[in-house]
Amino acid sequence: MKAVILAAGEGVRLRPLTEMRPKGTLPIGDKPLLEHVVKVIKKSGIDEIVLVVGHKRERIQNHFQNGGDWGVEIEYVVQENPRGTGDALLKAEHTIGSDCLVVNGDRIVEPELLEELIQRHQSTGDACMAITEVKDPTIYGSVTVKNGEITDIQEKPEPHEVTSNLVNAGAYAFGPGIFSAIRQTEHFGELRLTDTLREHIREHPLHAVRYDGMWLELSRPWDLLTVNDGVLSGTDSIVADSAVIGNDVTLGKPTVVGDHSRIQPGARIFHDVVIGDNVTICANAVVTNSIILEDTVIKPGTVISDCIVGAGSEIGPLNSIEGGRTDVRVDSELYTDVKFGGLIGDNTTLGGNVTIEPGTIVGNDVHVESGSKLSGRIPDNANIFRG
Repeated sequence: MKAVILAAGEGVRLRPLTEMRPKGTLPIGDKPLLEHVVKVIKKSGIDEIVLVVGHKRERIQNHFQNGGDWGVEIEYVVQENPRGTGDALLKAEHTIGSDCLVVNGDRIVEPELLEELIQRHQSTGDACMAITEVKDPTIYGSVTVKNGEITDIQEKPEPHEVTSNLVNAGAYAFGPGIFSAIRQTEHFGELRLTDTLREHIREHPLHAVRYDGMWLELSRPWDLLTVNDGVLSGTDSIVADSAVIGNDVTLGKPTVVGDHSRIQPGARIFHDVVIGDNVTICANAVVTNSIILEDTVIKPGTVISDCIVGAGSEIGPLNSIEGGRTDVRVDSELYTDVKFGGLIGDNTTLGGNVTIEPGTIVGNDVHVESGSKLSGRIPDNANIFRG
């Protein structure tokens, strides 16, 4: 049996981070998101993987090559246009030929779930879908289960439509019949795998595999902080041999410090911080629950909390990104009471004494004058002057 990883999407809700990189290359702990997914598949007993790629695919292909470094064999299938997960799986049909395990490339689960999916499919010969329970199914879409089979799938229902807190966990086991089912699915615009399954359950069983283990999904900017917290929880800090840690530096646990990064004297790096390669954290800066991508400089005295800072950016001295809970709008959706200090895009420069209010999203290649106060969403290439 081969495993198919669906990793072709653009990650629109994660912009500006995903404008220059695919979602699957975003850092989770000390490795990219997709590397976690590949390792889980390997642990489940499958060593043949089909990666469906699309947006900025060369970065994924350059990283994994043929998969040999991970003890797997990787084939690549390209979905040129983002036409949905059903269309993405259909693109992989010619490389599979028989039963397959299918996982979404933005979910991290435990290998035991994939093992159970495989076993259930092999014992029944029917399609199987993993389900898990969440507090708010309106974000993901709820499923209804009766006698161990899925009887209804609702995509992002309104609160009054919710009949279950069980949701699609983004992992499946299928026979080759799934491909003809996808081709027969009526759709307008994107062809989603759930559209096919909603029609499939009218005449065929779709077995529910209940899962209560680690389930981490990356969809919105603050999810990057939550997923990192979930992966790093209970682990020791990981500091690259080439990193330089100055005197009187506080390095809380867990923390990841990448190759050739420098943390200068007096800096305070508290819990759940991921620092990429070639990052400089200057004297007396304070960083908590944040992700700092490669080649970025955090100048002296700046305080950053619950924040993501893109690659190649410069955060000036005495900046304040205070963190905390707030409401954030992403596209047309309003998310309330989110713990999210903000997101600073790639190659962005903030002057000194800049204040970033919680929930602010700053685009790529933005220049911000000293003393400015930012809130809301700042577009790419903007020049912000104090006023």
